[in-house]
Amino acid sequence: MNKEILKKKLKMFNFSLLRDWLYCAIYKISYHPSWIFKGLPVFRITSGSSVLIGKRFSAVSKIRHNSIGVFQPVFIHTFATDSQILIGDDVGMSGATITALTQVKIGNRVLIGSGVLITDNDGHPVAPKDRINSRDIKTEPILIEDDVFIGARSIILKGVTIGQGSVIGAGSVVTKNIPPYSIAVGNPCRVVGDSRSSGEDKIKVSVESMQSN
Repeated sequence: MNKEILKKKLKMFNFSLLRDWLYCAIYKISYHPSWIFKGLPVFRITSGSSVLIGKRFSAVSKIRHNSIGVFQPVFIHTFATDSQILIGDDVGMSGATITALTQVKIGNRVLIGSGVLITDNDGHPVAPKDRINSRDIKTEPILIEDDVFIGARSIILKGVTIGQGSVIGAGSVVTKNIPPYSIAVGNPCRVVGDSRSSGEDKIKVSVESMQSN
């Protein structure tokens, strides 16, 4: 490689590191130089809350860096002074939203597809009379264990645990716990196979069984 081109690349790399470190420092997020930002994520952090992210975190917030595009930047939001968002090592996400009133905990080596929504709360009371003034918002922690893959446009709702090694199909709405090593799809999301098996026939049979119920 030409020395001048290499110098320019190194200069751009160093600028990106400095930019990302300063950006995270504004929101009091402990930055690690192994992180990769493709476009800056959006942080909305309530004072006193915690956002802890492990090594080799990847956040894609620009459309050209994802094969199916993104319609928003990665958005990470803590609602309350004691809210927690805990993200492990080697986690990647594209245009995803994570909001926590209580806690969202994501394990290691988790992949979160474009446009996924993960929220541990209802956002507002259900009863019409309570929506305008009440702050009584239902919330339960979310746990996403190691080696989970969550397909694009899926929604993970409050109180859910997604077991280790599971795959959540694109566009699913997860309202209940998913056992480890499951393949789960649909609205509401239901288990249709085992992620440790590469046999598509097994998954097809499970889907047909689900549709007949």
